[in-house]
Amino acid sequence: MKICTKCQAVFNGKKWNGSHELSEEKVATLKRTLCTACKRIRDNIVFGTVHLEGKALSARPDEIMRMIRREEEIERSHNYCSRILDIKRDGRKMTIRTVNSSLAIHIAKQFKKTFKGRLDIYKDTPGHRPRNKDSEGTVSVKWSQGT
Repeated sequence: MKICTKCQAVFNGKKWNGSHELSEEKVATLKRTLCTACKRIRDNIVFGTVHLEGKALSARPDEIMRMIRREEEIERSHNYCSRILDIKRDGRKMTIRTVNSSLAIHIAKQFKKTFKGRLDIYKDTPGHRPRNKDSEGTVSVKWSQGT
């Protein structure tokens, strides 16, 4: 078993998990390393990009941020490595970069469900191909709301 030195996630030999009940003695014996998500954040590796555009972004900024963070929390309960790398906002536009592709898709789908609009998903975007057939591909997602 291993433990992430940054987020304290534990690797059980199959996957990283954040909800663990380990004694201090057990934690002391674990090999210390960085989990997959923390490595991607450190190295600025992006597997998902969400481009959002619409009046809802400027009309309800607090609600929008809560919704984005809630989607991250939900996806993280299924895959502990689902993390948002950064969020850039510019009025009625927003770009969210994620360290895995599924979180980007979930965020954009939630925007479509909540605010309607158009959703386009582009998998394996140019210049960002998976290294092999088992690797995670990249995704670019665009949601736009009519004026």
